[in-house]
Amino acid sequence: MTPLPNLRCPLCGAANECAAAQCGSFDTPCWCADVTVDPRAVAAIPEPQRGKACLCPRCATGRATGQRT
Repeated sequence: MTPLPNLRCPLCGAANECAAAQCGSFDTPCWCADVTVDPRAVAAIPEPQRGKACLCPRCATGRATGQRT
């Protein structure tokens, strides 16, 4: 399986900084491996985008302003 090349956060539209999406392989370290993702951010991802694009660091950690909850 290869990662999808979606480079934008589905919540805010900013660059999601996903290393796997950028290089096309899950065999690369990414910022998300070292953070706790806010469950409210995951719940706010629109259903059609779930599992298809990563959150950006700000949305994933709940620090984004105007984040949908």
